[in-house]
Amino acid sequence: MTAREHQIKVRLNDQELARLDEIRGDEERATYLRRLLHEPPSGNEVATHAEAMVILTGLARDGRTTAAIALEKTLRGEP
Repeated sequence: MTAREHQIKVRLNDQELARLDEIRGDEERATYLRRLLHEPPSGNEVATHAEAMVILTGLARDGRTTAAIALEKTLRGEP
């Protein structure tokens, strides 16, 4: 493993910290967050079609062009 040269400071509110502690189990916070960068989401973490539509719709409404294009393709039934 390479030496870690960068540090990120993240500020969480009480609710966010409680949620992080709940989902990480016994794993250290830094280790859990680092693992999220390297492992693909598990089956239960992948959005359903309906959830993806809600996410894409919100992004498209915010003016995110890529999301608007993905939403349009999804609505037409394209992969």
